[in-house]
Amino acid sequence: MAVSARTGANLDGWFGRLTSDEQAGGTAMEVDYQVYAEGEALLGWLNGTVQLSTRVAIDAEAFLKELAGAIQKHLRSREAEVAHLKMTVSPDDSVLGEIAAVSLVRNDFVPELSFRLEPPIRSGQLIVNLRAEAAPDVLGTAVREGLAAAARKFPGLEAVVDHLEHFRPGKPTPTHRVERLAA
Repeated sequence: MAVSARTGANLDGWFGRLTSDEQAGGTAMEVDYQVYAEGEALLGWLNGTVQLSTRVAIDAEAFLKELAGAIQKHLRSREAEVAHLKMTVSPDDSVLGEIAAVSLVRNDFVPELSFRLEPPIRSGQLIVNLRAEAAPDVLGTAVREGLAAAARKFPGLEAVVDHLEHFRPGKPTPTHRVERLAA
């Protein structure tokens, strides 16, 4: 069944199947953990938090799009393929937990906003989550240079990195949650 959360196509049918009493049991998908580990080893991972502040309120959505584009440009120039880039901005004065969010899932895609903030912000926290087929230090440089480039487009904006870690994950240790019952 083809569904799309983005357009809403066939969601009712899919939810109907999920909540149906007539769900058929199946076997768990077999995973080749060696192939999985080889794929993971190609990826650099980056997680970071950045404190944003400015005297003149800025459009958080425009900043996120500018930053995503700058990171994307840097990674393209290094022939690094993006697996995913997800970033959120949470305004410091938000009482409802509002966020602006942008995601990018391939080098040849355009960064997309998935959550929107209407009013401009004066301060907030930026969270960056990036996975790309590149060395971890390349990701760190891409984010730091992207922040500098994006901040230049918003006069008076300060982007102070609170936390930035970039690494390659270790070989996964599978957790088997499905047991086969003997007949």
